[in-house]
Amino acid sequence: MTVTVPSPDSIPFGGWLEVQALLVLVVAFISGRLALNWTGRAMRRARVDLGTQILVKRALLVIWLIVTLLVVLGILGVNPAGLLAVAGAVGLAFSLAIQDILKNFFSGVYLLLERPFRVGDTIRVKDQLGVVENIGVRTTLLRTADNVQVLVPNATVFGEVVTNHTYARPAEPADGHAEAEKSEANPSQTRA
Repeated sequence: MTVTVPSPDSIPFGGWLEVQALLVLVVAFISGRLALNWTGRAMRRARVDLGTQILVKRALLVIWLIVTLLVVLGILGVNPAGLLAVAGAVGLAFSLAIQDILKNFFSGVYLLLERPFRVGDTIRVKDQLGVVENIGVRTTLLRTADNVQVLVPNATVFGEVVTNHTYARPAEPADGHAEAEKSEANPSQTRA
């Protein structure tokens, strides 16, 4: 069985460059899905926090899309250096316009990676006390004792004192006689 490759002139809808770009897109799509699935399985096996899994998978997807776009545009003859310069200028203007959102985003990335508290912990941020239900990229979701849902911006969580009540230890007496008082109260537990 022989496979014949069509000549660039025999392709009816365009040219050989468009076919190459389409093939790159198909291969990138398939390999990207495989890479994301493999990464997800590896992070689940390593018991990585769900929020961190989502963050890593989204970052990989964005990087994969940018590289694929640059390769496809390079095949089609677009100058990637000029494209990157324009993208950089637009990115700078965009980031200046959304400073607060970016501040919350990077605070959220820090919270997801550093993990000063986890989902299910009872924390206090400023005057809000509640159980952490979700640590997102922009906000942390708390559920108060009154069953009220509170969204706290991650920049606030990052910049304020956070008290984690989940790992609080009971206070011990200042005089240090707690053990002696226990043994005197229950003489059957003392040893001779």
